[in-house]
Amino acid sequence: MTVIIASGPAIIENGKLLVTKDEKDDFYKIPGGRIKEGLENPEQTCIRRVKEEANAEIEIIKPLHPMILWENPQTKEKMTIVLLHYLARLKNIKEIKPIPPIKEVKWLNINEIKAGKHKTSPNIKFLIEKGDIK
Repeated sequence: MTVIIASGPAIIENGKLLVTKDEKDDFYKIPGGRIKEGLENPEQTCIRRVKEEANAEIEIIKPLHPMILWENPQTKEKMTIVLLHYLARLKNIKEIKPIPPIKEVKWLNINEIKAGKHKTSPNIKFLIEKGDIK
């Protein structure tokens, strides 16, 4: 069975969450990605991926609730996906931009996410339910 361990930051400013969108998914998600096995820890992956996806420099504040998915949310293929999340502060807000294959970097209003106005990844809903994103 496929096992994926991924890491990414929840960056919140003035009631808004920083999200990205790429070509392979039709929903917004927090930046992040797979941990390079044996080469980096979850915090290093979190910092590297948000830089690669959105040109963002971050400072990790604290770990948030991890989430486990038992299937790929897009393909429904059976697999284990472990998502590690960190609350992070953005240090270069004026310099963020999408870096291909990322098509969009956007600030979504958290109340609008809660109201279902935006299509977001399962882990964003999970972090809101856990009280990590408020």
